[in-house]
Amino acid sequence: MYKFILSLIFIFLFASLGQICAFDKDLYVVSYPNNFAGEALKNNDGLFMLANNIKLVTKKNFLINPKEKRVYIFDVKFTLPDKEVVSLESVNFPLKSINKNYYVDLNSLSNLFGFDILDENDYYLLKQGKELGVPFQKEKPKGIVGLGFSTAKDFSDIRKIDLNSDVNTISFTWFSLEDSFGNFSNNADIGVVDYLHEKGYKVWGLFNNRFNPDLTHKLLENKYSIENAINQIVMYAIVYHLDGVNIDFENFSDLDKTKFNYFVKKLSEKLKKTNILLSVDVTVPDNNSSWSLCYDRKTISELSDYLVLMTYDEFTKGSERAGPTASLFWVEKGLKNTLKEVEPTKVLLGIPFYTREWIEEPSGKIVGVKALDNKDLKGFIEENKLSPQFDKKYGLYHVSFYRYNLKHEVWFDNSETMSNKLELIKKYKLGGFAIWKLESAGDSSWISFSNAFGDKLLINIGGTKNGE
Repeated sequence: MYKFILSLIFIFLFASLGQICAFDKDLYVVSYPNNFAGEALKNNDGLFMLANNIKLVTKKNFLINPKEKRVYIFDVKFTLPDKEVVSLESVNFPLKSINKNYYVDLNSLSNLFGFDILDENDYYLLKQGKELGVPFQKEKPKGIVGLGFSTAKDFSDIRKIDLNSDVNTISFTWFSLEDSFGNFSNNADIGVVDYLHEKGYKVWGLFNNRFNPDLTHKLLENKYSIENAINQIVMYAIVYHLDGVNIDFENFSDLDKTKFNYFVKKLSEKLKKTNILLSVDVTVPDNNSSWSLCYDRKTISELSDYLVLMTYDEFTKGSERAGPTASLFWVEKGLKNTLKEVEPTKVLLGIPFYTREWIEEPSGKIVGVKALDNKDLKGFIEENKLSPQFDKKYGLYHVSFYRYNLKHEVWFDNSETMSNKLELIKKYKLGGFAIWKLESAGDSSWISFSNAFGDKLLINIGGTKNGE
């Protein structure tokens, strides 16, 4: 027993000392040994510097926000690849808390401020003169885009995700509109991006509007704010080595449709100078003013490289009756209506990896709705001892049961019905697919992709294949 306890103590001390010893080398700016900027910490997540020393490196004022674990740096100028100088009132970087201190990623900071990081054996030296790079792609990739959205924030998150090898692009939900002046909160991780590039993936960054109509309206009505938002998007895309930008603006007034077109147009013009692709998320056409009529799909598709068609949320939490997330016939109808004004090769078909459990009173009134990920479906069915039945009306499988006089029911895809949706990509010669979201995948999800595209290789983006 005492050997076991000693082993635990040893492991604890080793881990603790590992953190301490991670203070790898001293950090200097421009010249050694005159401009000392503290110590740099290197660990499995990357290379970091103390956030409190940011001014020693950047000569800029900054503010640490402990609540959000983010540092704001003010009055920043940087030069785009076409030599245009862009000014930003503030930018922000996520912080890591290590040994009760806040650290900021040194690689992304150096990219923004034009430093090369030189490893001089005994110390790190930040050398001025680095130019911001852009992706090597000169044109849109050949073949379909296999896009998967992910909410992962760091290495520990992405190593939990298994993918079918038909997924070739990952878009992270790292950026959110912070205010009406066009500033975005930033939760990106350059180490994750570079790691996935080494694995052969393209990486996009998703920029959302928090689904806030008032905030979006205030942004779009001010051309200065639009310019600032665009400069922020382009800056973050370049600093974090992104191959693409995904704009996920939802729930805004149809009165702002023309202004949103202007925003997309100006963003497209700037991104084209950087070889960074632009995709925009849109819903299927219907009469909802703030969720559908707000999009000019034809114009947006002409301005962007891809249109992500969100063919899901057929029935949502606010629906008056229970129904599926994405029935086959509703998906195809929405797709066909979209293709009346959008080129097929620009459309990425939305594929949901989730459904909903509906809870209803005997009258049919909805009293509860719960999201249910594909990965949890098997356990849900087994726990409640259910026998799925095919629902011809929706082209999906369906289960229902009663508990405390309340009806519970779920519509969902299995490998067969999911394959039917994926066949639409071939039938209409689309540009690819877009999965929401990778963390929700179940085993049957990837079987469907193998059936549709003929590739059965399962890859863990943490480095293992086929469960090895």
